Amino acid sequence: MSLDLAPVVQVPGRLTLIEEPANPEPVVAKPATTTKLTGLTNHNTAALSGITGWEVTKTTAVYSGTPAAAHTAVQKQMDQVRAAEGGRAHGYTSLIAVRNKLKELSTGGSHPAVSVTIKRATKKTSAKTRTGSPKARLTRKRQTEYTTAELVSALEGAWTAIRANHQEIPAVVIIVGSGTSTKQAKYGHFAASRWQHGEQRLAEVLISGEGLRRTAEEVFTTLLHEATHALANTREIQDTSRQGRWHNQKFAQLASELGLDTGTKDPSHGWSKCTLRTETTTTYKSVIAELKKALIAYRHPEAVGGGAKKNNNNAVACACQCPRRIRVAKAVLAEGEITCSVCDSNFEPDE
Repeated sequence: MSLDLAPVVQVPGRLTLIEEPANPEPVVAKPATTTKLTGLTNHNTAALSGITGWEVTKTTAVYSGTPAAAHTAVQKQMDQVRAAEGGRAHGYTSLIAVRNKLKELSTGGSHPAVSVTIKRATKKTSAKTRTGSPKARLTRKRQTEYTTAELVSALEGAWTAIRANHQEIPAVVIIVGSGTSTKQAKYGHFAASRWQHGEQRLAEVLISGEGLRRTAEEVFTTLLHEATHALANTREIQDTSRQGRWHNQKFAQLASELGLDTGTKDPSHGWSKCTLRTETTTTYKSVIAELKKALIAYRHPEAVGGGAKKNNNNAVACACQCPRRIRVAKAVLAEGEITCSVCDSNFEPDE
């Protein structure tokens, strides 16, 4: 097979054809609206091929304009054909089919010969203020004032997830409050039967605002810690002593059941300090992610007042599990245990 190629003529003072820059074609702006006819026959496309504004392929034809403008262009072509060749001219009936389809768009009609697709240009709209109720407009990143609504919702969702995996854990009322308003700072607490809801008594779980400065994993660890106390309460297991400060071996066993590691025993609080296991973090991955989104504020500790007089006597404040409180000299306390006859637990020093 041979190809006949025209000779290349080099013009003096001009670049070679390889080096000659091509003349850029002007960019034609796309119309705001195009009308596309699909499912056309060969007769349809042949009749439309000579009309200005139409781009015709084998079975489709696209007009650069609205359906009304497309209808006008087809009607104009029909008038010209009829005037020159009459109503029986070749392709005239195909134009009638297309025209009728375009004409019937305004009344919702159709024609079996063709179908129409309208493509409109995307319009850039200016930013509008959202409407609706304040609750519907409220998002985590768009709040006029900070609220704890999303935080409490995330904490409640985490507690629900824990209950789903450990059905003995009861429903509770979760509150966010101060963890430094008492002498002993805390990240959270569990209190049984603290709330009344109709005929039902509900326990309370407090998450301290000061502790919200920590990571989401650490806050969730606090929730699992309090869930351990809730599980102990359900099973009627004594998991703490010394007014809840000392966490015994039974607490460590229950915490391990919920996916926590208690590490080493603290001399003041027992097995209180907990950490998340790797598999526990994986189990609650989505829950921890939701907590992370909600942790956008935290509480400053209570200011420590100065000038308070120190108690110089030797009396020590002690409490049992009731709790009943007594004050006793250090020397007397050192002689032996003092037992409460009501709860059969020993009086332990507050400090």
